[in-house]
Amino acid sequence: MLMIRHSIGSRLLCQTNIYNIEQQDDCWLISVPVDEETASKVLDFQDEINIFEVKENEKTWFYSSEAQINFQHNNKKLVILADHKTVYPT
Repeated sequence: MLMIRHSIGSRLLCQTNIYNIEQQDDCWLISVPVDEETASKVLDFQDEINIFEVKENEKTWFYSSEAQINFQHNNKKLVILADHKTVYPT
């Protein structure tokens, strides 16, 4: 499961089981299919979001320090380039 949360107050902006994470050098490209309303909420807080990937035995925290987040209108896909990753055992 992937959750996108506002870092202040931890407000849930998006939660899905449909997503993709690809490592690209020292960064991670995270893509999530979303509707325009959800994309707008995430983009409104793009400087203040945390991304969590939750698996059975670990939780991974990603974030983009440069707010590299885009919405691809044609594909209805939110694309985030995260430059930080921390893995926590659960």
